[in-house]
Amino acid sequence: MSQEMLSPSPSSMHSFSLKQPEFFRSFAESRSWEPGWLADYRKECWDKFSALPERRLKDERWRFSPRARFRLDDILAKADAKHSLTINETSESEEITVDLFDRLILDQPHSLSALPKVQGPDLGADDYSLLTGAFAETGYLIRAHKSARSDTPLVIEHHEPENGKIAFHHSLIELDANSEVTLIEKFSPNCSKPGGMIANLIKVKLADGAKLNRIVLQQCSKSATLIQMENFIVGKNGYLNSCNLHLGCAQSRVESKGVLKESGSHFEYGSVFLGNDEQLFDQRTIQVHEAPHCTSNLLCKNVLRNEAKSIFSGLIKVDEEAQHTDAYQTNRNLLLSSEAEADSLPGLEILANEVKCSHGATTSRIDPQELFYLRSRGIPTVEAEKLIALGFLSESLDPIEHEQTREWALNCL
Repeated sequence: MSQEMLSPSPSSMHSFSLKQPEFFRSFAESRSWEPGWLADYRKECWDKFSALPERRLKDERWRFSPRARFRLDDILAKADAKHSLTINETSESEEITVDLFDRLILDQPHSLSALPKVQGPDLGADDYSLLTGAFAETGYLIRAHKSARSDTPLVIEHHEPENGKIAFHHSLIELDANSEVTLIEKFSPNCSKPGGMIANLIKVKLADGAKLNRIVLQQCSKSATLIQMENFIVGKNGYLNSCNLHLGCAQSRVESKGVLKESGSHFEYGSVFLGNDEQLFDQRTIQVHEAPHCTSNLLCKNVLRNEAKSIFSGLIKVDEEAQHTDAYQTNRNLLLSSEAEADSLPGLEILANEVKCSHGATTSRIDPQELFYLRSRGIPTVEAEKLIALGFLSESLDPIEHEQTREWALNCL
């Protein structure tokens, strides 16, 4: 069935048009060749989406966020999956599988049987996670067998669709015991009329002693929308490091959930947002400690200019069994104009009694003395502000272990 047949005409559009039953029915018929378990999963996601209540005016999970900027009213069609995601660098190791959802579903559908277990982080964007489950035609799978190592970073690129279109990406990373992978994940425009939307749902599962170094570089157009939904599950003595740079998009919402499932696991998460004009960055995080002797560290830094706005809402949750937890959560904001705005909602929910946890948020402006010092040495004001902002943000990149990759990320700023 052609893409045009799957896309409602503009005259039939109304608010939340993807909720039209005939849209899903036509899509499901066009994918009738898929295995039964996937068809059942799509239908389950669609039914749950259809049953969602109307959006409440006061939803704590969307506090401070202008939710109307993430609406689907202007979406006229689904993006073509064939041009939506590419693998640029893969692994030479036969012990590491890197492939696209749309190829695997044809050749090795059993390799994607874990997809129905991929759920959203449940931090507010439930509608988008369910729509992704129902409609995603592409995504990627990374699977590393026991003790496998990737000598060079894997590189995967998400392509921003055209204005008026939405791309649904559904991905899975599974690392077996003592394996290690470095992944660079890029988001960028690749069309003549950018400004579309990407909804990306990903689940990462690390077995005992596995290690994932992940760097996300988001350089979409300044008219795009990104909904990023991430679930990280870390096993015994596992190590997960995710470093995220958000430089583009008119509005982006990032929901991240890190679950420390067994003792000795570590979750490291850092993010950087460089906001300009009226850009919006809405970030919701939760660090869940379910086992004893686990550590987590989350550092989110935002630099805002003009009328840019950031929202950070984070929670450290420590279960009763998670004694000897060591967890940190920090949000720091640097405002470069009087119109910029940063809202922070850090939180703790602790049921164990032998823990070391802290959270904090700060918002500040450039120190006039620091700016005067640089200007007195002949550095123009704009360049001086850039240098100060770069120094402010660079700390977030420190956890990147590979020196060349860290330098590359720093240069992107």
